[in-house]
Amino acid sequence: MKRFFTIHTNLWVGVAFVFLFSHFSLAQQSSNNWSEGNGTAQGSLLQNGGMGEDVPIVKASRSKISSTQSDPAPTTTISEINVYAKPELTMQPTSSDIDSVYGIPMNVMDTPRTVTPVNKTLMYASGVNALGGMMNPMALLTVNPTTYGSVMDFMTDAPYVLGTQAVPYVNGIELSLTNIMMGNAGLPWNWNMIESFDILEGPANAVYGQTQGSNGIVNYVTKQPYFDKFRGYVYDTTGMYENYIWGLDVGGPINDKLAYRFSYMGTESGSWWQYVHNDEQDFYAALSAKPIENYTADWYFNMEFADASPLGYSGMNRPSNELFWNGLYYTGYLPVSQINSFPPTFPNGQPIPYNQFPGAGLQPVNRRAMLIPPNAAQTGYQGMTQLIQKAHIAEGFDIVNNTLVWYTRHRAIQPAYFYDEAVMGDYEVDNRTEIRLQFDTPVGGKPGRKTHWGKQEGADQQEGLDFFHYVDTGFEWHYQRNLDYVSTNFLNIPNEFDIMNENPLLWDARLTPAWQALVAQQIEVPIPGMPGYYFEPGNGITGTTDCQYWAFAPFLQWNIQFHPKVSLLAGARATTYIVDAVTPPGTPPDQFAQFRTTSLAPLFNISPVYKPFPWMTMYFNFNWLYSTAAADMGGFAPVFSQNNMRLLDQYIEGGLKFNLFHNKLYLTAAGIRSHLEEGYVALPPVVTHMTAFQFNLNYQPNRHFWARAGFAYMRGISNFSDLPFGPPETQSYSTGYAFRHHLPLDDAGMFGFGYGPGIWPWIDFPDIVANAMVSYKFDNGFGVTISGTWMAATPSFWNYTAWIPAQDYANIQVFYSSKRWEASLYFWNFFNSHYWIPYAAAAGASPDSGSNSDWVVPGQAFWIQGTVAYKF
Repeated sequence: MKRFFTIHTNLWVGVAFVFLFSHFSLAQQSSNNWSEGNGTAQGSLLQNGGMGEDVPIVKASRSKISSTQSDPAPTTTISEINVYAKPELTMQPTSSDIDSVYGIPMNVMDTPRTVTPVNKTLMYASGVNALGGMMNPMALLTVNPTTYGSVMDFMTDAPYVLGTQAVPYVNGIELSLTNIMMGNAGLPWNWNMIESFDILEGPANAVYGQTQGSNGIVNYVTKQPYFDKFRGYVYDTTGMYENYIWGLDVGGPINDKLAYRFSYMGTESGSWWQYVHNDEQDFYAALSAKPIENYTADWYFNMEFADASPLGYSGMNRPSNELFWNGLYYTGYLPVSQINSFPPTFPNGQPIPYNQFPGAGLQPVNRRAMLIPPNAAQTGYQGMTQLIQKAHIAEGFDIVNNTLVWYTRHRAIQPAYFYDEAVMGDYEVDNRTEIRLQFDTPVGGKPGRKTHWGKQEGADQQEGLDFFHYVDTGFEWHYQRNLDYVSTNFLNIPNEFDIMNENPLLWDARLTPAWQALVAQQIEVPIPGMPGYYFEPGNGITGTTDCQYWAFAPFLQWNIQFHPKVSLLAGARATTYIVDAVTPPGTPPDQFAQFRTTSLAPLFNISPVYKPFPWMTMYFNFNWLYSTAAADMGGFAPVFSQNNMRLLDQYIEGGLKFNLFHNKLYLTAAGIRSHLEEGYVALPPVVTHMTAFQFNLNYQPNRHFWARAGFAYMRGISNFSDLPFGPPETQSYSTGYAFRHHLPLDDAGMFGFGYGPGIWPWIDFPDIVANAMVSYKFDNGFGVTISGTWMAATPSFWNYTAWIPAQDYANIQVFYSSKRWEASLYFWNFFNSHYWIPYAAAAGASPDSGSNSDWVVPGQAFWIQGTVAYKF
């Protein structure tokens, strides 16, 4: 009751404040030429962010290179102005240009890559942000079949794409302060600041650059101010299992040259899963200024505070076929005095077969049970500030400067297998200056034809050809500071605990004599000033480091349109890293290590495009770059070598795009082949390959109805031929296999010495995924959205001793929208399907896959979540 009273009191105090502020804001406007729309936006507040009656459908700052129906010369405009129209929001990806793919604003039909724009409507319809600050790991599968993720997605700042976590970008700047391969670094992601995002398959372009290797990127676009009029909304979300989220969003013009946006979200949520919670406070502000003609400045600020015990550090241990197929859990546990690591042993050093564990056997499991002690926690805060300036110098000549500063300080601990991290105040500063040029060069024809800058409006047809160019060139620099402490040495003991019959307060590695011996030997070292926290000075890829590095990168991205039907995009970038990493304060003198290097990482991309018809695009894409490994929070570890600085990332894609029935039906088909190297310390990299075929459909015949569907076949393999061991796995067989064959649990340690070198197909990764989503809205404001996903069966261990069966789940959303009120009711997992989420999806694509087979999370059972919002 106290929580309810506090939340709703704050909410309605905010409404009163906004009401008074709205009158002040409106008084600043001398006139308002924007008329009210005759209806409401497609979907509900949860589907388009409470925009009120006018829905932004295009941005004037997005420059067009071509349209989907014809191919005129490029144009550019510099004003950052939100354009509003009657609320018939199109859900077609072709509805507006995007610049996430090549840095150059382009229509999806002209873009030679598979890209999925996710607007506010689609973001809320999928439920990717339904858990507040945490990411809903399976939700995006209803949008894109290649975004199959893992438990770690609850914590990450980007979804998985084609088996690896995507590299995150914020308004076009890479968020380097994260380790996308570890996946569990950082605080819960702040969805409060996000307006929309684009999911790109394959690496980044030459303008954006990319530090770490991945099979995809995601570019987040933050909320923008309103120049047309004051508007806002206040909302409250309540769901089963103590799910409470509330927020406020307001914005409008201060005068004709300055506009603002402010957004707040509070989360105080428990969870369907045992001992999992998230308390989070998120604040976001934005200002847009147009002080003079041909110049704009956009400033963004975000701050979040979190106290959580998230799923990213836990799961249900002891996966087996009995668990997946029959809901039965293998019980039994060792006394604290006998728990050890590498592998579990008796005091005399002999391995203990699992069937000799006290109480070993089978019993029905509570699917909500998790191997996460009540004292597991993650607390901290992080924030960013970003300034984007745009100047229109002359026709065909623009300059854009983008500066991002990101800061984080937090700590986390999971005693059950003793993982902890202490991030002491890491930050990064990134600045990119772009020079954007647009011009055409005549070829042939009459003498005297000259280069023309900018777009030729209504130019007469002349003899010869005109090659149209869009060039984006410039320079980017980056500075990053990391001081991080991490412990993972006891990682492979979780299967020695019993989540059904053991006191959860005993799930603490620090209670064991084996752990205390490691402390005495200074293998585990206390973190200065943080009692109960420990670190390992030389733990390699897991990330203890005291690091700073600079990166400098000139770049060039060039689009040449030779003919209305033929164009070519090519880009190049050369990033120089200057790295200095040492072991952090508190390291024993005999364990000191240092890594200093200057390294060059080139990037190259080329993409021919052929449009035989305005409604059809054929394309080919080739990307080649060197990426780097990363420590826990995206820096470099003191035990790295030059091998970790030059990891090959190669991506090939070919496909077809169709825009049919007057922009009502959008179809894509693409074939993909990626080559990605994963770095190990002092060892050759593991080469992974992803071969995929993807098909997507988007259909919207009218403002009432839209539908999406997708299909993906994905097969990943990892080549361990050049390493002394095979795939890393803390347990090389299922618990049921160990029970039947009298084998110990957690037999393999952090590296898979139980497996030999060779080529291994990925596990915990379905090779076939299909999805669909349909939505219909009636004239009276009511509507319904239905979404569903199906995944093929997949092995959960490299030796195929357990299989996750084929899985499916479906969601239903019923919503209502009027001029002032909106409501939405979600029925998640409507049919109460028993599906499973692995700890690290595509284990072959992540060095963190050592714990993959020790963890799995049952998908959340049927639950209901409702939202009510008031718009003004």
